[in-house]
Amino acid sequence: MTAKNDKKPATLIICLTELHKDPRALRQINWLKGDYQIMTVGLSPSGVEGVNHLQYNSPPSASVFGKIKRAARIFARDYERIYWNTEKTTVFEKLKNNTFDLIIANDVEALPLAVKLKRNKTKLLFDAHEYSPLEFEESLRWRLLQKPLNEYICVNYITRADIATTVCQTIAETYQQNFHKKFEIITNATDFVDLQPSETKQNKIRLIYHGGVSIGRQTDKQIEMMRYLDERFELNLMLVGQDSYIESLKKLAAPFKNIRFLPPVKTNEIANFINQFDVGIYSLAPTNFNNKYALPNKLFEFIQGRLAICVAPSPEMERIVKEFDLGVVAQDFSAESMAQAIKTLTTEKIRHFKAQSDKSARELSAERNREKFLRLVSNH
Repeated sequence: MTAKNDKKPATLIICLTELHKDPRALRQINWLKGDYQIMTVGLSPSGVEGVNHLQYNSPPSASVFGKIKRAARIFARDYERIYWNTEKTTVFEKLKNNTFDLIIANDVEALPLAVKLKRNKTKLLFDAHEYSPLEFEESLRWRLLQKPLNEYICVNYITRADIATTVCQTIAETYQQNFHKKFEIITNATDFVDLQPSETKQNKIRLIYHGGVSIGRQTDKQIEMMRYLDERFELNLMLVGQDSYIESLKKLAAPFKNIRFLPPVKTNEIANFINQFDVGIYSLAPTNFNNKYALPNKLFEFIQGRLAICVAPSPEMERIVKEFDLGVVAQDFSAESMAQAIKTLTTEKIRHFKAQSDKSARELSAERNREKFLRLVSNH
């Protein structure tokens, strides 16, 4: 796969996740697929027609001895040997004779591999997604055993990318300050969906929370919130994540008649599905830097679904909600505070905020990001 033999620029997208479930990587693929010949590397194929794929297999779980050896290498600062495991070396060996016009490295884990595959005329875009040096800073184990590697990669590899992108202003500024590289902002905005706001009933306000759940995200607070709301409010939960945790949430919700669990729908169907509801809710505890400054897919999906929005005071989400007049922001991250904010939403206010989502849907869609992304990869 070389640029010399193909009319379309040869492009490699490295994203060491399940690509078919990764909205950000899928957007990159779909933005490029018409004019670029694409190969992906990841834990699963993207499912996008016409895209070649090279499978990356997750390293097996380390034995006790393997964990001790890794810890010893971390303390010895032997970061290159830690990074270049068998799986990454295998990918490199399979691709080392290829020449790519464009390589996109998603997340810090992909960056050294991308740099090693880069040729003189290859354009390298590093999409950091979020801020990797503080990814799971709340965990002592992570701070001891993973943070040093992430910081090493950032210090030694970020400036070797031609272009760098991330999800929001605060994270861009933090990268620029600490690693001396300008970062462009490509938000997690989803594709524009042509919808109208659904009708809001006087006697029932339907809340929706959808997406990944975990103990760290404190999803149980969405359920606890219902203790402070009367039965006019119905909470709908469309969850993905560890089955055992979701089951524990169902047990927690069992005493409530106004909480429903819904089966997940495909990513590209979310906006159409949630359009039937009234208010999209999200409270993400600021347990680490990335959670504090999160600007997630679901906020933009609420907008495409033409919903009113209620969020906790996460700075980046609060900025969008207030700037575009899309809903209300709780005073803090407690369940009671979210409930108090929701109680201020009269039927008339919900209709107004839904109309504002409709008004802003085009501007806050992925279309603006697509234009910027294509400009970055073609003009740099």
